[in-house]
Amino acid sequence: MMKRLTCAVAVLAMVSGVGRAWGAEQNPQLELAPAHPVERAGASLASALCNVVYFPLRFALTVVTAGLGGFTGMMTGGDLRAADAVWDATEGQGFITPAILEDSEPLRFGR
Repeated sequence: MMKRLTCAVAVLAMVSGVGRAWGAEQNPQLELAPAHPVERAGASLASALCNVVYFPLRFALTVVTAGLGGFTGMMTGGDLRAADAVWDATEGQGFITPAILEDSEPLRFGR
């Protein structure tokens, strides 16, 4: 069941345009037309399906990292920089938004 869900999310991500080319720089003078509502709906549905997998994994990582950061801080005599070094792994978005799938916002994971 999980294998099918993962494959479905991967296919939706590919169809929605996640794998666009990163190399070419865009012309800043050229303005793109706003996305058609149907395209926006596709990105919204794809982000919802991606979050079925991403959010539980992200939440589990955040909980584990919170505990490890606290433990690291405690074992280093209350060194906040040591705890922050561990906590930095969970900086970024907790959800995948349609803007991330449309490449108008980057997915930040860690600092």
